[in-house]
Amino acid sequence: MRERTMLIMVDDKTTRGGLLAKNSHPTSEGILNSLLADGYIEIDGGATPTITTAAPADAAAAPPPTAPPVEVSMVSASRYACRALVTYLGPSADDLTAMIEKAKDAAELGKAFEKCRDVIQALAGKRKADEFWNGAIARLPKA
Repeated sequence: MRERTMLIMVDDKTTRGGLLAKNSHPTSEGILNSLLADGYIEIDGGATPTITTAAPADAAAAPPPTAPPVEVSMVSASRYACRALVTYLGPSADDLTAMIEKAKDAAELGKAFEKCRDVIQALAGKRKADEFWNGAIARLPKA
């Protein structure tokens, strides 16, 4: 049972010392070593800082990474909205996903998105409602 607890605590940000500090049981270090030896966890080699020798001009000349383009279609917008609703609301999203799936055109789908945004804002907060709205509208074709 302690192995499971330790495994749940492992993420890509916490150091070994941090894990041992969070779990003060006397066998914590042995459990961590066992998980490592059995291949359940691994040491992240990218965690050590590296020194770059690139000139500052090279860094300024490189364009910032761009997000991949989203597909603009009824199907893409519906899929995104349904996935987001289930993520934000869980099983209580069933009625809203059914409403989205019944939409016949972009205008009807846009109205459904507005209702969903209001429900998400009431249940999950404004930030998540805004994320939903921006993602859904970006995929929705213009009516």
